[in-house]
Amino acid sequence: MILALSNSKGGVGKTTIAVHLAVWMAEQGLSVGFVDADVQASSSLWLDEAAPQIKKIRLPSREDIEGQLPGIAEEFDYVVVDGPAGLSEVTRAILCLADVAVLPCGPSVLDLRAAIDAQNVIRQIQKARGGPPVEVVIPNKLQSQYKLSKELLQTVREMGMPAGNGLSLRQAYADAAGQGKVVWKMASASAREATAELQLLFQQLINHESDSPKHDRRAPNPAPA
Repeated sequence: MILALSNSKGGVGKTTIAVHLAVWMAEQGLSVGFVDADVQASSSLWLDEAAPQIKKIRLPSREDIEGQLPGIAEEFDYVVVDGPAGLSEVTRAILCLADVAVLPCGPSVLDLRAAIDAQNVIRQIQKARGGPPVEVVIPNKLQSQYKLSKELLQTVREMGMPAGNGLSLRQAYADAAGQGKVVWKMASASAREATAELQLLFQQLINHESDSPKHDRRAPNPAPA
C-alpha cells in the first residue's frame, strides 16, 4: 500500500506528516518503507535520527519512481512517499502508482489554490486508472482564532474535497524536526497536543486506505501531461 504525500506548493507540512506517519506505522508493528523523492532529502535526514530502523530509499527521478516503486511496494505493508513540491513529472509518476494521495493544505489562498491544482491532477489520474488514488486533504497549520483557518475548513467541506481532521500550527512540529524526533518522544504540552491530533489523523488515513482498491502495479499507466 503506497501513501503519497504531495502538493504543488512547499511549506505546507508534507515532510512533517510523512515522517510522523512512517514512524507511527512502524510502532504499530507494521512493515514500513519510506521513499524520499524530494531532492532536498530532508525527510531522510530526519528519519535517520528519529527512526533509523525504517528502511529509506531515495528515488529522485521519474525513471526511479516508475522502475523501482512498484517492487518496493511488494516488500512492505505500507510505503510512505515524501514527494517533491510542485506538480512535476516525479509527482505525477508517484500519483500514478499511489493508493492514497495525502494533500496537506495551509490556511492561505495560495495554499488552497495549490491543493486544488493537485486535486485536478489526481482526478485525471483517477480517471485514467479507473480508481486510485484515494484522495485525502489535510488542513494544516490551523489557528482556531483566525478567520483564514475557519475559511479553509469551510471551503474544503463546501468543495467536497475529502478531508481528515486538521492539524494545528504548533511549535512542537518545528521542534521535532530540529531535534530529529517525533512529537510523542517530546515532553512539552504542545507536543502532547500534537500527538493526540496526529494519532487521530493517522487512524483516519488507515480507514481511507481500507477502502482503497488493490491493483496491479506491474504495468502502471503513464502520468498524464
